[in-house]
Amino acid sequence: MLNSKETGVTLVELVMVIIMLGILSATALPKFFETNTFAERAFFADTLSAIRFAQKLAVATGCNVQVSIASNSYSLNRQGDSSSLSCPGGSTYTLAVPRPSSGASSYTGSESGITLTSSASSFVFDPVGSSSADVTLTVNGAKTISVIAKTGFVYDSTP
Repeated sequence: MLNSKETGVTLVELVMVIIMLGILSATALPKFFETNTFAERAFFADTLSAIRFAQKLAVATGCNVQVSIASNSYSLNRQGDSSSLSCPGGSTYTLAVPRPSSGASSYTGSESGITLTSSASSFVFDPVGSSSADVTLTVNGAKTISVIAKTGFVYDSTP
């Protein structure tokens, strides 16, 4: 005996689901596989965090900390060398700042395919937290980081 209320899908419903999946895959899926946008955001956030850390480290240790920008990468260095953790003064920044999150021996960053440009090749945070210059850094020509010299304020100034 057959039940008059049989369950299942009709051919029309099945075709509609296939059409909707096709539209979704053509529009949404390419965004999931485009890694350049994610790499740009990650490098921007990492650079912003590194510069803020440099300022905080200068205030906490009482030693100048230099941020250097070269060939699409950044690095943080302190005054002195590995034999002395004191601040000897002068303009030599040879002591690499270790990365606090991973313990890596130097706090540097770069990302292949992502450009980092700066209005200054290097700048220094002093023990008060001030920067040696007003600096604007740009990641991939779109996202901007600004450093205010007087206060050392570091912020995302992307319009």
